[in-house]
Amino acid sequence: MKKLLLTLLAVPFLVSCQDSHQIEAKIAQSPKTFCNPVNLNYRFMKIDGGQGIREAADPVVVSFKDNYYLFASKSSGYWYSNDFTDWKHVFITDSVLPIEDYAPGLFIHNDYLYYVGSTHGKGMLYRSSAPEKGEWEPVKEIWSFWDPAFYVEGDNLYMYYGCSPVDPIYMQVLDLNTLEAKSEVVACFNSNKENYGWERTGELNELPRRPYIEGAWMTAHQGKYYLQYAGPGTEWKSYADGVYVSTSPTGPFTYMENSPVSYKPTGFIGGAGHGCMFTAGNENYWKAATNSISVRHMFERRVSFYPAGFDKDGYLHTNTYLGDYPMYLPGGKEQTAGNYQPGWMLLSYKKPVSVSSSLDGYPAGNTVDEDARTAWVAASNKENEWLQVDLQQLASIQAIQVNFDEYGANQRGFVPGVYQSYLIYASANGEDWYPVVDYSTKKTDTPHDYIEFEAPFKARYIKLQNKEYTVSQNLSVRDLRIFGNGLGSKPRAINNFTVQRDLTDPCKVRLSWNEVPHTQGYIVRYGVAEDKLYNNFQVMGETTLEIGSLNKGVTYYFTIDTYNENGVTQTSQIEVCQ
Repeated sequence: MKKLLLTLLAVPFLVSCQDSHQIEAKIAQSPKTFCNPVNLNYRFMKIDGGQGIREAADPVVVSFKDNYYLFASKSSGYWYSNDFTDWKHVFITDSVLPIEDYAPGLFIHNDYLYYVGSTHGKGMLYRSSAPEKGEWEPVKEIWSFWDPAFYVEGDNLYMYYGCSPVDPIYMQVLDLNTLEAKSEVVACFNSNKENYGWERTGELNELPRRPYIEGAWMTAHQGKYYLQYAGPGTEWKSYADGVYVSTSPTGPFTYMENSPVSYKPTGFIGGAGHGCMFTAGNENYWKAATNSISVRHMFERRVSFYPAGFDKDGYLHTNTYLGDYPMYLPGGKEQTAGNYQPGWMLLSYKKPVSVSSSLDGYPAGNTVDEDARTAWVAASNKENEWLQVDLQQLASIQAIQVNFDEYGANQRGFVPGVYQSYLIYASANGEDWYPVVDYSTKKTDTPHDYIEFEAPFKARYIKLQNKEYTVSQNLSVRDLRIFGNGLGSKPRAINNFTVQRDLTDPCKVRLSWNEVPHTQGYIVRYGVAEDKLYNNFQVMGETTLEIGSLNKGVTYYFTIDTYNENGVTQTSQIEVCQ
């Protein structure tokens, strides 16, 4: 400890608090929470121009035997876990499985897990009884097409597919046992961007070109069949899923007016399209979805999990409210209907930051800007590189997420020797420092590392100290996100706001409100009924919002919550917009 203090005293710290209490912290060995994006050892791209850029997308989660399996595009394999915390990667070569195909399609039949990738025609269907061992065998060539998704019912294997700015989502019925076609190919639906604003391309649904309609997924619930699909494009935060519903898995399908039903256009990382629905534990529904970073390449993407389900009226919805804050693990006993987050708030947003060094254009403040698309980059990857956040007052700290960047990386494919080792210290006064995380000998790749503590501890300062960073020659961090609860008061509720729909384009609406003191941000919630405010925008630093993702001819209801590091305050005001 003496050596540590000598090292820290050589660094200029901001010291204004006289509190010198000892800090003790213990990392939770059996965490009850996780934080999006999911902390996987995301693979580097293999394509030309993709060196050093991580990607994973189009996730499929299946429960098979004693594990959950997570497949995602371009991952040199897949992951499995029995607790949604410890994900083990199974490395697969193309000689075993065509794992480099996009959009994996999977289903379970007779104690086998079946796999096929996207093709423009026929693809080999494989099966495995022990996927954790990486053992697969070819079964039969089938017409799998692009973005295949399967639904099993009785002796029928329903296949849905399509990924195009022109063509629709298609469906065909196969015999589950012979894998021969039992029906003709049927077109289910196509884009209707003139009436469905969220299908329009662009970060704000503002571009005129046609969207990609893709990523089909079928979920059956209480006698209805929900055919989900993604649009408008994977490179935008507007990437989302809509849904059509039918009383038969073959259709005809009717558009659900509350689409998009998986939507996250704001927050630390945006996008919630092209994924799957799965159940965990006590049969609670979850959505696995694709997030967009798309800075160095349009396919720079991540994977997140969000609570999902159906309401009493049969409306499918996904809960992305503060969707990249800590939430209870899928299948955990804490996660019940309507209770999916522990209420830990973000303490580090826009707080003062000190660093050991930085490159031009990559300042320290990027680590607290709540934006996965920016980063701080240090001058080297040496042990003397560090990052310190001043929370400006004591706070109760419950968890920390370290989101590393890949500035300067040039790896291709799956690289076993990539890792980040580091320490985290906490202080109440900026002078007396105590270690709270010791990952100094960690040799695993954790680009979105998440640490939950057994019990909260009080501190004002948090410092990340680099030990080894083998990703590149420059330590780089997207955000150091500190979660817990402040010791102050929540902001007051908004007492008045206005909503005005665009008269020439009813897919657009504008909201405005007066600034509320002591807020970190606002959350605009809206939906097709007062009890169906399922979609949201997280607004920080502004008191206006323009939304371009509404459905023409649908009445909407809006409300606005305020929040800060002490909690969330809802308003009783709900505005109707015809």
